Amino acid sequence: MDISIIAIYGLLLCGVFSLGTKFKLLKRIPLWLFFLTISFILAIVNEKASFFSLVYTIVLGFSVYYYYQKKYILLFFLILALSIPLAFHFSILDFNNYRYLRNIILTGSSSPYSLYFNLDKTIVGMFIIGFCLEYKKVEFLLILKLVVINLLLMGLIFFVLATVLGYSKFEPKLPYFTPVWVLVNLFFTCMAEEAIFRKLIQQRIHDSLSGKYALVLSVLIASLAFGLAHFSGGIAYIVLASLAGMFYGYVYYKSKRIESSILLHFGFNLLHLLLFSYPALK
Repeated sequence: MDISIIAIYGLLLCGVFSLGTKFKLLKRIPLWLFFLTISFILAIVNEKASFFSLVYTIVLGFSVYYYYQKKYILLFFLILALSIPLAFHFSILDFNNYRYLRNIILTGSSSPYSLYFNLDKTIVGMFIIGFCLEYKKVEFLLILKLVVINLLLMGLIFFVLATVLGYSKFEPKLPYFTPVWVLVNLFFTCMAEEAIFRKLIQQRIHDSLSGKYALVLSVLIASLAFGLAHFSGGIAYIVLASLAGMFYGYVYYKSKRIESSILLHFGFNLLHLLLFSYPALK
């Protein structure tokens, strides 16, 4: 890994770390946006993104910013439309995400695994969280309790179900790349996916509905969308991801903090990596 990659994604990581701070450069520019901008400039210089990538990202950024100012429904659908190509890494957007691992086999029965540092998808999550974040006191004990209880329950339910479906089995291991995986999965992947499916989609559906079924419908619809987004893994993966999304949606609603669903999502992914076939059985 050369110095340019470390600089690009190190600054991106600094941007994610800065999402919760009130500090602004010149009293106007959020610190996370500053780090993201420098990271993006370096990505263009090192051919990990292009001028078209920049223009597209700026359009998305302004759309997210004005959406959280006005909450217009048309802006919501525009953000979804703009986010899909980024989240699914459409080549037309000219992002060249760094590939850290390529088709490695973690255990004898697991399918090949590749690990990318995804600038494109991370940007979506940073915009959503950065432009809508409310600086409220974080109840760490509530979040920790919610995450631990639901993680234990998920571990019991999902890995039994995954074994029955033939998707995974018990195969404990400690891969050499675990520290890098932790940084990428927590601060890029889980942050971005929870921002999109919980902070944007689930929250919008919940705010648009009334009555006793608002919570259930918002969690179900967002979870189904989350499951369908994992279509590349097949039917079993869609089912498992949809069920996982229900847990993430519940803890997000219960705590009113996106950090809770991000931590639960990451914790579940970490259990999967360390204890079971990863990413899946052949």
